[in-house]
Amino acid sequence: MSWKRSENVGFPQIWHTFEAKDPDSGQSVKYRVQDLPEDRYDEVLDLMKYIFLKEEILAVAFDHHTDPRERKMDFWSNVLNKKLSVVCFKEGSDEICGFNILEVIQKEDKPKELPDQKVLDITKVLNFVKEKSDIFNRYGVEEYLYGVGLLIIPKYRGLGLSTEILRARIPLGKALGFKVTSTAFTGTASQKAASRAGFIEDFSILYGDLANKEPFVTVPNVASETLKFMSLRIE
Repeated sequence: MSWKRSENVGFPQIWHTFEAKDPDSGQSVKYRVQDLPEDRYDEVLDLMKYIFLKEEILAVAFDHHTDPRERKMDFWSNVLNKKLSVVCFKEGSDEICGFNILEVIQKEDKPKELPDQKVLDITKVLNFVKEKSDIFNRYGVEEYLYGVGLLIIPKYRGLGLSTEILRARIPLGKALGFKVTSTAFTGTASQKAASRAGFIEDFSILYGDLANKEPFVTVPNVASETLKFMSLRIE
């Protein structure tokens, strides 16, 4: 059954506020994490295309960022249309500081057809850590909130925004009825941010070991040692 946001949960709304340094002034200012407005979808898709794909560990390892991007844009566009994703703004500004694209993983989901080998390899790796984490049985749920893209705009990095954006999943998840949220964190920085936000490790594996055991995928040119699947109970 395809997930749909309840009409009883207003959209868009603010889920989390916090204070952090303003990279322009150096002063402490307020930030907010809110639902991503529909009129900013195209901007986020461009940021995914031109920044995220050039930096994300697995996308770079498999040279995924040089492929034709229409399929990726279609996937992310469909996910955005579920009205789950969140964005971070600085108070008094509509400049995007960072965002997290979110979707729902359901126990009854069926495997999707994969268009090419690079996508297949990445999906094999992600599905492997999902299966080893066994979220449905571990947490006793039929569905969970899942992150498919966390990006902080370069200007706003080093301010702790990743951790705060991840924390926003708690009030968002509560309002929408989720009991757990999970993500395959591919890099060291995002893993540390997740830990600070309260996520715990369900499963981890060295990238080098992926070639020697299931799923038997060699991950070349990787800039991190470990892939971690991490979760946060929403209570």
